[in-house]
Amino acid sequence: MKLLLIHCWNENEKSYRNRFSSLFAYPSLTLPTIYSLIPKNAFSKIDTIDENSQQVLYDKEKYDLVLLSFETSSCQTAYKHCREFKKRGTYTACGGYHATALPDEVAMHCDTVISGPAEISLPQFINDFINGNPKRFYRNDNVCSAMYRIPARDKITEKKKLKIPAVIANRGCNNSCKYCSMRTMWKSDPRPVEDVVNELKALNSKMVVFYDPNFFGDREYAISLLNAIKPLKILWAADATVSFGYDDELMQLAYKSGCRAVLVGFESFSAQSLASATKHSNKPDKYKGVIDNIHSHGIAVNGCFVLGFDHDTEEELIKIPQYIDYLGLDLCRFAILTPYPGTEFYEEYKKSGRIITDDWSRYTQNYAVFQPKNMTPERLEEIYMRVWKEAFKWRRVFKRTFHSVWRKKPYVFVLLGANIGFKFLGIDKRNKK
Repeated sequence: MKLLLIHCWNENEKSYRNRFSSLFAYPSLTLPTIYSLIPKNAFSKIDTIDENSQQVLYDKEKYDLVLLSFETSSCQTAYKHCREFKKRGTYTACGGYHATALPDEVAMHCDTVISGPAEISLPQFINDFINGNPKRFYRNDNVCSAMYRIPARDKITEKKKLKIPAVIANRGCNNSCKYCSMRTMWKSDPRPVEDVVNELKALNSKMVVFYDPNFFGDREYAISLLNAIKPLKILWAADATVSFGYDDELMQLAYKSGCRAVLVGFESFSAQSLASATKHSNKPDKYKGVIDNIHSHGIAVNGCFVLGFDHDTEEELIKIPQYIDYLGLDLCRFAILTPYPGTEFYEEYKKSGRIITDDWSRYTQNYAVFQPKNMTPERLEEIYMRVWKEAFKWRRVFKRTFHSVWRKKPYVFVLLGANIGFKFLGIDKRNKK
């Protein structure tokens, strides 16, 4: 039997697949992880397609089973694939964030839905499929970190991706931000430190990026991991919360272990907006001190911001590029507030009638899919594009790069590449509907 694994991509978001993608797009671990969970010798052939850089051709090969993983914005593309493969007599199974949040919807388009973490459910489904009795739904959340498999990175293309491998120590986060879909899928459960270190050693890479949503969230675990990473002499980056910038001991240890950059979700300059999203640890009047403190430990900061909270005004949003200049960030990126299915915001906005479209292809964080409180959806999108363009004017790109804590380091060109990549991300070339 032959198996095809597909990581689906929103076919309307072409701007992310441009010539600059390899400057800012880290490799996905979705397909490598799924591949690692397939029981050995279950299939005579296994092919993989990452739609970020590859194309699905329905008649190139005859498959017995197609497994598709996708987020909300990619579900319509996935449904199209399911239709086409089912016409050709292929069994289809779907998993990922959208299949976890809305399994009944997904089930209308495929033969089997696998929700939640796949470590137990996917092998069970494969065995049932081989034995001729696959179930309609699978979900088993009783997964511990020791079950995590080393991703089969060698089976997946790296085309149009940064050549910096990714690693995960803890897939979950204990925070409860109302806009975040992470808790729909994962629980916080750190992997054994030894397992993470062995994976890092096997990569034989001088630079890695951690995909943990909150790398330093479990402080005791983070300290143990940092001490274990230090002898490896690698450079790495990870996600952090604002609270990291208050912890001098943790920052010092992080730097000594090789940390050179953190991505921090500042999200908003409005304390009221942050409170409405239960992002209580963020204090806008403290941002400058937090960033300066992280910089003082030799670590660069990529700041992320979300536009469209109920307390956001046009005037304040338009000023964001100036605020970023003042903060001295090394890199920045933006998103329109997107209430994904399965999140508290989606339930609240749906109940109050503020969701203006269930066209999931627009849930890319580049469109306003709800009615903002202080402006029209169209105006929010205009401001979003304006903020992005202003923040990535050449003078700002070069100032951020060559005033960075990396400015005297050879890897400063990685930062320059990321800034240029985001400049040409092409959000103004989004599919218009």
